[in-house]
Amino acid sequence: MTFLAEVIATRLSHDLIGNVGAVCNAVEILSEGDEQDLEDVNNILGFSSSVLSKRLKFFRLCFGLSTASVKDLDELKLICEDYLSSIGNPNYKIELLLNISTHKIFKFIMPSVMMMADVIIKGGKIIVNQTDSALEIEVSSENNLNNAKLDGINKILNNQEVNENISSYAPLYYLLDYAKDSKVNVRIKNNTLIIGE
Repeated sequence: MTFLAEVIATRLSHDLIGNVGAVCNAVEILSEGDEQDLEDVNNILGFSSSVLSKRLKFFRLCFGLSTASVKDLDELKLICEDYLSSIGNPNYKIELLLNISTHKIFKFIMPSVMMMADVIIKGGKIIVNQTDSALEIEVSSENNLNNAKLDGINKILNNQEVNENISSYAPLYYLLDYAKDSKVNVRIKNNTLIIGE
């Protein structure tokens, strides 16, 4: 449990610190009272606060208490899409397709989407399919995927150590812990994360 808390805290801090720093810098510029910088400051504050809001809303539901929930499929899709729009290059968007019958499995979907988004380098697509026996999260892109990240996911699923910063795999560690409590298996095949039998 301590390990899980450490990797999640490290990952969330990493994903938030840049924009928190940008907000702090903008506030400092404002305090100096130079009106010439006002437009730049407003742009920084607008962008950074939007990113922070989207990520925090996603993180709260993904890693927070199970008592927090989403109302329906539309809200789940919107929160995931907002998170995806806050990462990577805005010129290379990540499209999300949710082919699921219930929003109640969001605790499986959100960490999976977060983890598989890390595999996409320059835009692509995440397709979430719910079958009778499994939940499948597939990534695709017209550009190269991060094969090192896919290899790392595979290693963790096979109880092997990864060479890079393990906190980048926090969503996967969380998913494995949650899936263990729910007694379902997690594996990866090609570019698809599979949760179920």
